[in-house]
Amino acid sequence: MELKNITGKALTRIRSLLTFGLAVTYLGNLLMRSQALEDLIIVLMIIVILLGFTAVTGSSKIIGYLSFAVSIALLLYFDAPLSVWRQALQDNLFLVVMFIMVPLMGIPIQHGGYTPALQSLFERHVNSNSRYYLLVSFLSAFIGVLVSLAVVPLVYQVCRNSSRSSDHKLLSSAISRGFSTCIIWAPTTAAIALVVQLTGSTWLAFFPLAISCGIIVGAVGFVMTVFEEKQKKKQERSCPVEDVSLRGDFDLRKLVELGAFSIVLIIGIGVISWVSGISAIIVVSVLALIYPMIWLILIKRLPVFFREFKGDYFHNRLPSIKNEMILFVGAGLLANSINYSHLGDYVPQILSYLVGHNGLLLTLVIMGSTLCLAALGVHPIATVTIFGGTIKAAAYGVSPTYLALVLAISWAMGTSISPSAANVIAVSSIVGESPLQVGIGWNGPYVILATLVLVVFLTGMRLLGVL
Repeated sequence: MELKNITGKALTRIRSLLTFGLAVTYLGNLLMRSQALEDLIIVLMIIVILLGFTAVTGSSKIIGYLSFAVSIALLLYFDAPLSVWRQALQDNLFLVVMFIMVPLMGIPIQHGGYTPALQSLFERHVNSNSRYYLLVSFLSAFIGVLVSLAVVPLVYQVCRNSSRSSDHKLLSSAISRGFSTCIIWAPTTAAIALVVQLTGSTWLAFFPLAISCGIIVGAVGFVMTVFEEKQKKKQERSCPVEDVSLRGDFDLRKLVELGAFSIVLIIGIGVISWVSGISAIIVVSVLALIYPMIWLILIKRLPVFFREFKGDYFHNRLPSIKNEMILFVGAGLLANSINYSHLGDYVPQILSYLVGHNGLLLTLVIMGSTLCLAALGVHPIATVTIFGGTIKAAAYGVSPTYLALVLAISWAMGTSISPSAANVIAVSSIVGESPLQVGIGWNGPYVILATLVLVVFLTGMRLLGVL
């Protein structure tokens, strides 16, 4: 038994070292563009994935195994060339790299002397679940516009200082639902860039209605939280969040300092991404390695970075990336295998049989099938790409803008419920719950209600002639 424990710890250290090496090599190769480094990345990926499969647990293990098995079977059956395999393996690697690097951003937030001030702020002014939900979901939506999926760990580093963060359902719902609101309309997200391109809609026609849909789903989530809070108060057996005595003085100077560093970071991410044309997620990954050191140098606490890097980050954070690695790579493999197999070629024929030329039925079929497949672990990027790339809006009596809105909503709601979606995986890792619990269990009712409300909204806009 002792030998087994020693071997397990050694493998964990090796996996941590190779995982960090993979991220650094990937980021370095973005600048160097070396074929040798490209090959090294593939080798490191395969080794880390194999080691990850020995450690992954729970529903992540089931989803990961199924994603890899189906993807490999499809690629083998359709004789995919080596280049397709390489592309499929690396398709979501940028997401994995982000989650490898972003925990470093938490070091100055946790150890820069801000915790007492943040705790005091939350306890003084965020004194109900509904207020907490509103604040966290707004932060997720606002910051998510600029940094996309990196918003999950960044927002968590701030809101974890509230005692209400111990309510895992409240925390995960606020972050994931807040992020889903910006997926519907934000031009910085991959979803919007893709659906506008696929449908041929114009940005000026799409934006006003899309942001209205984002506001609507945000309101639905808030109203549900208020209702749930009232229900808990009525139930004697419930255990509401207890009032916690203030655990620190209200230090305005430290809050201003934290806000200043955070604003500089967010603006820096946006400006660098815009000027360089590099994805915001990649920029976040690079800055996560550099910015914490600059931050700690300016507040004269640099030794803390190296201490935490060798300690908590290396021994706890890096090993926990195993679930993200397996699920993200599996989702990329699955999407690529479905696209390469041309299974989407049958979509127009099936839709014509099911809905004819009825726009409402088309909406229900697209949204319903996307959500059902998302719940089964198929990332919405696969279904949205198939629908958007194979059907024409005019054939069903709707405008390109209407179809773009339907696809954007399907993507946003699908990523809120899918156990293979990056934001659900990220949130589940943070709160220590399974992706199935976070996605289907906690976000399921919200997704169903929000989707129905949006269907009514879109139908009303069509009847009024706006769409």
